[in-house]
Formats: sequence, structure tokens, C-alpha cells
Amino acid sequence: MNDHIKLADNFLLHSIIDGKLAHSYDIERNIYVKPYPEATGYILSYFAEYYHDVPEEVLSAADYLCKIQHESGGYQSFDNTNYLFSFDTSQIMHGLASLYDKTHKEQYLIAAKNCASFIKSMMRSNGSVFPIYNIAKKAKYVNRWGDWGNSFSYIQTKNIEGLLLMFSLTQNSEYFDMAVKLKNYGKKKCRLEFTHPSAYCLEGLWAIDEKKFVAERLKKEIIPRIKVNGFLSYHKKLPYAYVSGSCQMGILLYKADFKDYAYLILQWARQVQSHHDSGGLFQYANPDGSLNSKVHSQINTWGTKYYAQLERLFS
Repeated sequence: MNDHIKLADNFLLHSIIDGKLAHSYDIERNIYVKPYPEATGYILSYFAEYYHDVPEEVLSAADYLCKIQHESGGYQSFDNTNYLFSFDTSQIMHGLASLYDKTHKEQYLIAAKNCASFIKSMMRSNGSVFPIYNIAKKAKYVNRWGDWGNSFSYIQTKNIEGLLLMFSLTQNSEYFDMAVKLKNYGKKKCRLEFTHPSAYCLEGLWAIDEKKFVAERLKKEIIPRIKVNGFLSYHKKLPYAYVSGSCQMGILLYKADFKDYAYLILQWARQVQSHHDSGGLFQYANPDGSLNSKVHSQINTWGTKYYAQLERLFS
């Protein structure tokens, strides 16, 4: 394990506050913000995959996620308890299923199955997914003309990863069938303007063996946007990167055998990490790796997690 990975892993563990949820860190206010169930799910998946002995902080966070799960199986985003999110729930499902596979602790599988039931209830026959459930109104919610967070969005294609893992663990064909529906929807709707949501779609398609499709889209639409220093802007018309999206694309490029481009992104991401001594990476960064606070001044866990995964590919 190289020093870059050690620093990133330490940031991820320190982000879990009081053994509960992972938080982002605001460098201008010097405080942890955004208790985030979804991001906690990513951390569960990461440490289950790469660590023989899962750290106690991670197990404690998993136990807490089991405790706060809504009776429907869904999960909130941040600290608003009235809305449950399909995408967030699916990423938590993947984390809990990964930990069950590692520890064989039954409560993790039970909670993961509950997640899958919630996702099934939000999925339509064409593979699209209602993004939000309003508990107070007992209603599914979508903004048909909204952004990728609250519309019938291609980002839900990433849910394939968790569903395929659940199928592997249980042999319940229902999970595989749901994954196929998501694949069919994702292939039709996947758009690559914005790196972060686009990568979610490609990750799901890669998991279900749509490797040729993913490689062709990367070659045509992402590689031409990568600068000589590895900078990949969030959108081609924006002057900054969404760091998680850049690292996600780096991982996909590596898997698709475009390793030289993946390494360029890794070198740029190392520059981002070098700008703060926490070991975490800014959510938004400039071409030179410095903070871009156009939206906010936070270091997040999901981008740092993807960065650590990219480092591990080259380690």
C-alpha cells in the first residue's frame, strides 16, 4: 500500500463520526458536514473489498445503517428523514452485501434484501427508476425535466452492481432480472456530458458485461477531453473538474485498456490530494489540482474512495 492510499484510507476512516455516518469536510469552516448514508455505503464496499480485517469504524457504521433503515427498506440522503432515495439505497445495499460476503453477519444481508425490495418498488417496467419516495405523502416523486438527481435518470444504471452482487449471494433471479432492465434502459439513455453521473451509468454497464459499449463511448467522448496533465473537466464547457467523476473515468479507462489515459488522470488526482494534508480530495478542483469553491469548499468521501481505487489499480 503506497503513501497516497494510506492517506486516502485514513481520511475515509476519520470521516465516520461517532461510529455512525461518513461526512464531508469543509476546509474553509474546518468542520465535518453532511452526514451521508450513501457515502457511508461506498466506504463499506471499499473496505470490504480491500481489507482482510474490516476496521471497527466501518463495522460500526454498517450497524448504524441497519439501525436507521426505513421500514420500506429505503434510505434518506443527508439528514432529511422525509425523503428516501433509490440511488442512495442501492449504493448502501452494495456496501451491506459486500460486508455480508466478508463477515457472514446475517443482519447485513437482511438489510441488503430490504434495500432491494425498496428499489424494486421504485422501478418501472422499462427499467427507469423513480428517484425519490416522499414518506409523508406516501408517494413516489420524479421531476421529469429535472437534473440527474431527481429525474428518471441514467445514473440508476449503477444499481446493477449491487443487484448482481445480491444475485451472486442469494441466487435469487429477481435481482438479475432487475439488473437486465437497468442495462437496457441505461444503454438507451446514457449521456456523457457530465463526468460524475456519466461514470455511474458506465460503471453499471461495465458490471453487466457491456464492455464494448463502454470502451467505444470512452474512446469517442471522454479521451478527447483529457488534457496533457490529466485534467478532465466536469463538463467540456466548465473550467473545473468534479474530482470523483475524473477518478471514476480513470478507473473505467484502466479497465477498458486505455491505461495511459488512466495514468494521466491519476497523476492529476495526486496533485489534488497534495493540496490538503487530510489525505482527502476536493469535490471540485481546478486544472492545477487546487480547490475550486464555485459550489462549495468541501473534501468528500466518495471522490477520495474512487481515487484510492484508482491508485490501487496501478499499485
